[in-house]
Amino acid sequence: MRQVARALGVAAAGLWLANTLASEGPIMGLAYQPYVGQWSQRPDNPYAPGNYYIPAFNTYSGGIDPKHPEGSLVAASQKLRLTFDTEGRLTDVTAQGALNFNPNALRNAGAKAWSRTYFRSFEGRQPGAAQPVDHQGSVFRQLSYLVSQAGGAPLTLTTYGTGFQAGYWQTLEGLEYAVFPIWTAKEVAFINPGDADSTQTQSIEQILFYFPPTSAYVRPDPALIRVETRGQPGRDLELGAVDQRLFSPSQKGTPGALLNPGFFVGDANAQIALAAAEINAQAGERLLSIKLGVDNLAVAGSLVNDRMRFGILSALAQAQLANARFPNTVTHLIVSNEYARIVSAEVTGQPTPTQQTTEMVRFAKAQMEPEGDFAGVKIKVGVRGNQFVAIAPTTGDPAIRQFTQDVAKLVSVADFLMENRYPSPEAVESARQSGHWKVYFDPMNGELSKQWRALEASIRALPGGGDIDLMIGEIGHPTNGISFNLAGYRKDNIEPKPGTAFAQIAATVDLERARIAPEGIRIFQRDFNDTLATAFVHEALDWSRRTGVQLHLFEAFDEPHKASPNLPLPGLSMKQSLLNQSGSYGAEAYFGLFGYTGVAAFQGDPETGVQPRPGGLMTDTLPPGVRWASQFKGTFYAKLPDLDFAGAAHAFKAVTPP
Repeated sequence: MRQVARALGVAAAGLWLANTLASEGPIMGLAYQPYVGQWSQRPDNPYAPGNYYIPAFNTYSGGIDPKHPEGSLVAASQKLRLTFDTEGRLTDVTAQGALNFNPNALRNAGAKAWSRTYFRSFEGRQPGAAQPVDHQGSVFRQLSYLVSQAGGAPLTLTTYGTGFQAGYWQTLEGLEYAVFPIWTAKEVAFINPGDADSTQTQSIEQILFYFPPTSAYVRPDPALIRVETRGQPGRDLELGAVDQRLFSPSQKGTPGALLNPGFFVGDANAQIALAAAEINAQAGERLLSIKLGVDNLAVAGSLVNDRMRFGILSALAQAQLANARFPNTVTHLIVSNEYARIVSAEVTGQPTPTQQTTEMVRFAKAQMEPEGDFAGVKIKVGVRGNQFVAIAPTTGDPAIRQFTQDVAKLVSVADFLMENRYPSPEAVESARQSGHWKVYFDPMNGELSKQWRALEASIRALPGGGDIDLMIGEIGHPTNGISFNLAGYRKDNIEPKPGTAFAQIAATVDLERARIAPEGIRIFQRDFNDTLATAFVHEALDWSRRTGVQLHLFEAFDEPHKASPNLPLPGLSMKQSLLNQSGSYGAEAYFGLFGYTGVAAFQGDPETGVQPRPGGLMTDTLPPGVRWASQFKGTFYAKLPDLDFAGAAHAFKAVTPP
């Protein structure tokens, strides 16, 4: 969500409008990430003592029930056999494991079945037994809530990941694997000499499973499971780890080959496509269309690597199964977010970020070719960026010239481009003074309109640019916090320009209490509040309907994890952290149209009757009748009381979702 300040030429408005309206009409679009939980009330994270806790990204996934595998999307098990001698010394350890992914397990099931998962509470540093929960904030319930708020109008959502992050990776015996923690039914048998029966324990544990990362298809190979021990049998033998490596690479069409289960067992993003398809199927119509995003899975400065390939393969696999459940639920694959960008002409030694992105777009499209692993998956492939507005074929700037050349090659391969757009500080200031966003959305002279005409003219002038779809990937205005487009905002340690709003806020920082004083909060809340956010949404949607440009409001739900109360932030001073867009007062957490009241807690019994409150420094004033709740028992709520979301969604003409 960064903005490039560039002088942009203006093309003929009439031609732009005519060309835009000739494409499929837009519908209500939202940017969507499923990480909605509130920070813990106290800094009692058992994994990081002294820190506040935010729900882990995988806790929003549901359909997990190890005790009833027939009704679980993922059913995992581990059986250990520990043999002891007469002196009670360990002499041998063996292990068995299994994992089954069943996309049909929850067909026609309701929200409760799709929201089952497990959670482990703590007493101090002591973990308790994992317990089943019915998550009111699950991915399935989030999507169902959005559908209900739209009142039957279709929605299109852009996402940002497939459930896999670059850190979910390990090397084992010289081979690389994608690795995920999975709730598993664990059984341990203790074998002692002379005992007629073994002693057994059973529990539900999160256990790491290993998956071949570059194989779209695998075959079960339970012999690959590895037991790591230390010491000598009968003397000091100890169990180190059990590596749940259960699959070997295979090929499509080979007997016994199946889609790599690793594509479906990641964090909450891995469940969006499947949940959306189920909601569509049960409704009997396409209420949700999904543009699946793949995260920037760069390694050593390059997007061209096996982790990125795994992310792309995951997206294609999720699209294949989702569209098999309900056709055209997944319509697009977005390769990276704001990774294709301008770089200094002096940077050499490897392909530019845009060239890397183009290579990964080629990889994605190759998988859908007749000989590819995902032949028959017909979805569009493109890129989401925020600097495409800067391309200029006649520029004298070598960095812009290189970027323009790179984008030309990208356009020749991709089916669409998305550009993220946010108002300038000047537009924000004008809106604060006037109460409306004409300076940004005016059809002729508005900042966005000028930018979009110039972008369209530049892209259409490129070879092949006349056929590519252009959309706005993100556009929005936060309801609270310090945003990057606050007048005078800086992330570095350079003193802000005197007299700017940011300089005035910086002058109110209380380092002793690690707070911004109330007068400083009032300054940024003049520009970032419910009233201006509501006006922005109304005018953005009106602009979309008038121009025919598909946009995606940033964003569906608040993401509290983006405003950390654990200060200072890495690499920043306390003052920089307090003033940062991702710090405790950062606006990054407050772009949502909707919120969720569930408050994280590792400690104690959530049913004690104590009213929870979020640990973040800024929280919404909840609507009447809505209260903060324990993390799995929260409720969704509309943040903008003056926004008729259903009416706005229905105001778009009934069209095929672009």
